[in-house]
Amino acid sequence: MGRGGKRGGRGGGRGAKNGGHISGERQSYKRFEDLRRDNDNFRKYYLAQNIVSEDEFPELMESMRTVLPTNFRITGSRQQAIDIREQIMDEFIPFIKETSIDGAEIEPPHPLEWYPNNFGWQFSIPRVALKKSKELSKFHSFLVTETEVGNISRQEAVSMVPPLFLGVQSSHYVLDMCAAPGSKTAQLIEALHSDVEAGQSPTGLVIANDADYKRACMLVHQMNRLNSPNIVVTNHSGERFPNIYRMDAQGMRIPRDVVQFDRILCDVPCSGDGTTRKNVRVWEKWRADDAHSLNPIQSKILQRAAYLLKTGGRLVYSTCSLNPIENEAVVAHVLDHFEGALKLVDVSEQLPALKRRPGLKTWKVMTRDGNLHDEFESIPLDEAGRGRRKYMQKFFPLDQARMEELHIERCMRIYSHLQNTGGFFVAVLEKVAPISVDEKRKAAAEAAALAATVEKIKSGNAAAVDISCLESTAAPATKRLAGESEAGDSDADSVSLKRAKIGSAQISIAGDDGSGDEEEDGDEDQAKRPLYRPDEPREDPALPENPFVFLDASKDDLRAILEYYGIRDTMSRNGFLSRIENGAFRSVYHVSDSVRQLMELAGQRLRVVNTGIRVFSRNSVKGAGCSFRLVCEGVPQLLPHLPDRYVVEASFGDLKTILNEINPLLTALSDECHERLRQVPPSTSVVMVYDPAKHALDTEKPYTRMTAKLSIPCWRGHASLSVHMDKNQLCSLIHRVLGRTVDRNAVGGYRLENNRTAASAEARAALGDGSDAIQADSA
Repeated sequence: MGRGGKRGGRGGGRGAKNGGHISGERQSYKRFEDLRRDNDNFRKYYLAQNIVSEDEFPELMESMRTVLPTNFRITGSRQQAIDIREQIMDEFIPFIKETSIDGAEIEPPHPLEWYPNNFGWQFSIPRVALKKSKELSKFHSFLVTETEVGNISRQEAVSMVPPLFLGVQSSHYVLDMCAAPGSKTAQLIEALHSDVEAGQSPTGLVIANDADYKRACMLVHQMNRLNSPNIVVTNHSGERFPNIYRMDAQGMRIPRDVVQFDRILCDVPCSGDGTTRKNVRVWEKWRADDAHSLNPIQSKILQRAAYLLKTGGRLVYSTCSLNPIENEAVVAHVLDHFEGALKLVDVSEQLPALKRRPGLKTWKVMTRDGNLHDEFESIPLDEAGRGRRKYMQKFFPLDQARMEELHIERCMRIYSHLQNTGGFFVAVLEKVAPISVDEKRKAAAEAAALAATVEKIKSGNAAAVDISCLESTAAPATKRLAGESEAGDSDADSVSLKRAKIGSAQISIAGDDGSGDEEEDGDEDQAKRPLYRPDEPREDPALPENPFVFLDASKDDLRAILEYYGIRDTMSRNGFLSRIENGAFRSVYHVSDSVRQLMELAGQRLRVVNTGIRVFSRNSVKGAGCSFRLVCEGVPQLLPHLPDRYVVEASFGDLKTILNEINPLLTALSDECHERLRQVPPSTSVVMVYDPAKHALDTEKPYTRMTAKLSIPCWRGHASLSVHMDKNQLCSLIHRVLGRTVDRNAVGGYRLENNRTAASAEARAALGDGSDAIQADSA
């Protein structure tokens, strides 16, 4: 999806006449309203593409000029998300229905009818009015606080669509190739955890990758709010995401046995001309040939994804562009390149309430002189015979018979006037057969093992059966491809070389300047260019920072931490890691077994920016029982494995006391709670737990309906107790429990401690300030 500098920056804003303006000379406007929401070339180009009927086109254009409504998505664990949803419906909607601004009634938020479980919402009042209105200030404060905590994600409605078509399950290995800023990645992580008990880890994982290092650091901030041990943030160019090889029993790398993914999201860099409702500058900067420079890199990313996808796996390709050169052209030519190994999936029955249009089967290419062409050969040559060098055959549709065969109409186009959204393109693909020679060899071996197993079963020799081959996801496809793969190696290598040549001719980019200029097929300079090998991409260098190191639970500080807090053996001892600086570490993180295995296989191939949940942090309090304390984001992960002495059950009255008072005295708590805390040694971390189910008969109730259990890390001082969590989390908790809206900057009485991430100093600088945590005061 095009997002400002990341995606529109490659091609936008270069010197050409756009709608009467010179884009190289940025216009000076006194007011935002003075920006011209039109572009003559844009209108001419898309009218010619027949993206909608001629009668419908004015409605589309008018909708693209209007301000985009506010959209948000309720995130987090399922039970917590239900509580937030009920809070919106029970507290805010009735109030907003009775509120008016300047005598006009206000339309309250409403669920997006196509988003599951009413977790996606839309709010039609412009953001400016939402911020300035005294009547709506409480709702605005709620949105801001819950967004900072991570309970709500401000996300454009159509941006929520692609992850929904992936069908992520808890066992899946998922790759988001162009992940920043991370809203879709958050959806993938939520899906991974959706059917797993709190405190448990799924067997799958999510890799969130982005080519820009600073944007990858934005991902760190987003992912830290989700508290998942199954996430790895990496920094690679999507088309060069590295191969990760499996190891044999002796720990040696198995050549050509690459780890593949069950699900891949390719939300690729694009021109972003579907975002005019929130990015008005697109009107001023738009040029048809922005897509020409993006098409090659988009094709490379999709090709690389195809190699990384398991046979039987699903892949979603998406952009926030309307341009068929970035959409159908990329999908059609990559499908054609892989000769039936990929197919478009018919998802017309999924999300039936989502209004969409089918993919285009024909389109035109606009040259810089403003002329439109139906075929490559119609572009005129100059006197040197090189007039076509900036255009490629793959910008144009394949012949119509082939387009029909590929079912390009199964692609989805979402237009702004259909459901009051932005514009978007989505294609759902499935890998139905191996692609590379190595995949085919592996498939053939699995097919042979499967056949041998069946033969043993038929012969009654079941005791000698090896069932491992029956678990292969590639087994169904191997039956169809065994004959092809059983050919001699020379034939297979010949096919591979042929495909490499085709891939180079269709997909390579000229130069390193991002211009995307390419010669025609057969140009003499073509042979001089390095071939792009999506099966063996050039590797990115390692990050210039301290790598993550897995810690030995039987040694030094980590052993002392685990023994002090009595962490049970039910928590994997293999998942603790940190970045070592000057022979020591400040924080301890924990990852799932699946992430550990992947990182051990990858070694230094992965440029890991961050991973895991921070569970322990070095303590600055002198005389503390342990030199490390529990960390707020790690408490849900640790809680099932903590002994009872560090877990104190709180009544609602205790909860009110903790939230109302700063460092309340232990004697201010209930007798039961006070007695439990006396059994905990001073100067140490404890977890206060409030379970609404156990206190359903209490006369006092939380301000809002709550069903999810609250786990609040605190510091047990000598005579007092203090909450130990992020400012925004504390403000959110106070509002949900007590009904008081608290400004995060007004939370005082605590010493603040910089909540360092595991990223490098440069990464922390990119993230900026604002990740303060409330440090316990040892009274």
